[in-house]
Amino acid sequence: MTEPRRQGRPKSEEKRQDILRAASTLFLKEGFANTSMDSVAKASGVSKQTVYSHFSSKDSLFKAAIGSKCRSYQLDALQIEDDAKAQPMPKYLTKVGTQFIKLLQDPDAIALFRVIIAEGGNNPRAAELFYQAGPLATLDTLGAAFKRYGSPALGTELAHKLAFDFCALLKGEFHTMLLCGLRQPMTDSEISAHVAPAVEKITTLFRAYCTK
Repeated sequence: MTEPRRQGRPKSEEKRQDILRAASTLFLKEGFANTSMDSVAKASGVSKQTVYSHFSSKDSLFKAAIGSKCRSYQLDALQIEDDAKAQPMPKYLTKVGTQFIKLLQDPDAIALFRVIIAEGGNNPRAAELFYQAGPLATLDTLGAAFKRYGSPALGTELAHKLAFDFCALLKGEFHTMLLCGLRQPMTDSEISAHVAPAVEKITTLFRAYCTK
């Protein structure tokens, strides 16, 4: 759930990435509840104090790991906002939709979903953190993009409804079957064929909302 290492990073940033990599592996292997800051420090080869110098709590470390995974697929808030400013809406939605499907079928993302589902009954905090850092953050940013494209005719409520509907169209039955191990990840051509009608439907709905 982490970004690839880059050349020329400051040592403090390198340590942060080392901690994120170690934490991500432990969260997937041991689950949220069984992963401690001590175990993350040991796995990343740094002191516990160093871990806390980068992440104030296990909650913040978990959310950072999820955010890092989103960034690796260009689905963080900054990237989504920049793309919305630079591209026509259909092209923008096609890119976001494509990256969204690729993230959903990433092996680590699938494994994390399963961890959250398994722990959800006994540890709702983990599910809440996951939702805040992943799905909710994406919906909020995508909703803001729809509002920008539709301004001033489109209000916040309808913009967020469009974001929710677009993600729901993309996930459809595919994501449930994927999590259950009932289907394989899509190929690039299959992703394109899956995303295109979702973009068309949401664009039609967007226009209808903007003309009300």
